[in-house]
Amino acid sequence: VGGAMVSVYQIITDRIIELLEKGTIPWHRPWGSPDKHPKNLVSGREYRGINVVMLSAAGYQSPWWLSYRQARERGGHVKKGEQGSPCVYWNWYNRTNEDTGQVKKAPFLRYYTVFNVLQCEAVDYPATMPTPSEFRPIAECERVVSGMPRPPRIKHDGERALYDPGCATLRMPS
Repeated sequence: VGGAMVSVYQIITDRIIELLEKGTIPWHRPWGSPDKHPKNLVSGREYRGINVVMLSAAGYQSPWWLSYRQARERGGHVKKGEQGSPCVYWNWYNRTNEDTGQVKKAPFLRYYTVFNVLQCEAVDYPATMPTPSEFRPIAECERVVSGMPRPPRIKHDGERALYDPGCATLRMPS
C-alpha cells in the first residue's frame, strides 16, 4: 500500500509541475458554467478532490471523461496519439492480521487514466449548454460596499475577477 501511495503522489506532483512549467496554474478557478465540472460519462458522477483540479486544468470544453475501456465499451475509441490524464481513487479496505485474526481498516490509493470525450471518436455524449448562474448577493458584502464613501462600480461581466483602479470598477465573471 505505501509504495503504491508514493507512486500515485509522484504522478500527480509531476503532472502539476508539468502544467506549471507550461504556464498553467491548475488550481485557478475556471470561471463559467457549473456544467463544466468534470464528470464521468458512464456514471454521470462529478469528480472530486484533486481530480477536479487536474481534469479542469486539461482545458477541454467538454466536462465528460471516461477511461480507455469505457470508450471501447461504448463503441468508440481514443484517437491515436492522445494522452490521458491521471485520475486518483482512494478508499478503505479491511486488512486481516493472519496471526491475530484482528481486522483493521487501511486506506488504499490508486490511479487510472481518463480521456476527455473530445479526445475520442465514435463516443456519444450529451451536449453541454452553459447555464447562467443566478447572482445571489451576500447581505454582509452589500452592507460593506454601501457603507463606503466612494464605492466602486461592480459589473458582472467579463472572463475574470479584477479591480480596475483607473475607473474604480470591480469586474466579476457573469
